[in-house]
Amino acid sequence: MKKFLTKIAIYTFFILLIGNGIAYLSLYVLGKSQLYKNQFVKNGVKETHFDYVVLGSSTGLTTLDTKLIDKILNTSGLNISMDDTSLSSHYLMLQYFLSLGKSIDQLILCVTPSDLQNPVNELNNNDYRFLTEVQDTLIYNYYNRMEHGGLKVLTYSKFMPILGVSYYNNELFYPSMYAFLKPTKRNRFDDKGNYTYPQIENRIEKGIVTNIETSYLNPSFLKIKKLCKQKAIDLIVYQSPIHRKNVVFPNTDQFKIINHSRILPEDLFFDNIHVNSKGRTFCTLAFCKELSK
Repeated sequence: MKKFLTKIAIYTFFILLIGNGIAYLSLYVLGKSQLYKNQFVKNGVKETHFDYVVLGSSTGLTTLDTKLIDKILNTSGLNISMDDTSLSSHYLMLQYFLSLGKSIDQLILCVTPSDLQNPVNELNNNDYRFLTEVQDTLIYNYYNRMEHGGLKVLTYSKFMPILGVSYYNNELFYPSMYAFLKPTKRNRFDDKGNYTYPQIENRIEKGIVTNIETSYLNPSFLKIKKLCKQKAIDLIVYQSPIHRKNVVFPNTDQFKIINHSRILPEDLFFDNIHVNSKGRTFCTLAFCKELSK
């Protein structure tokens, strides 16, 4: 029995050793690529200063076209939005962006009413994409703070990368093999970080226009506002179009609000909260007009 248990222990040790070695290589290769937005910001963006960045979730990714903004206003901008995230991830992305030695004059923060007034921050679906930087104290502390209960897969990946890579194998392991072959390939965004939904006819149900009153309760929003003040960054809160919804913001003189919740014609929506390619141009032109005032 003792001999049997010894063999089991030895086999387990070597399996974990090999598994962690493969996982480490997967994260290393992915971390040297430009596949996801945080790797793109680190490896694909050579400039160190921008006039502005657009930061948000999928609405930030698809509503404002930084190339068109730069063409009209003669500016230099970048879209660092990441889909399927919320303000907690936006704050992390902003911190990470600045930690790379980059700077900006303006932050265009794309928000959603429910997220803005949510007093509780949670881990987001695509936060695993920062796992390539888990050795960074900033990323590790974020995972450790945001993961609650059970096995902290992302947090403990700092010591055993096999945990995160095996759990998110479809999003990390297989993409790392693709990144090895094409390290400059980007996941659904262009060389300025933008993405657009196709021009198709939407099937949104009609209805009456209703008001949504929001508030500034989200802890990460307050941290973003504080960080902007510390870094002398001009904060601009941008509300993208929402189908048949009018977002009402509390009055404030602490930052500028550009509220486009009700500017978009219905045929330029892709779905209830996203615009199509023509809708993106429409919103970008309206944004430039508002900003130039």
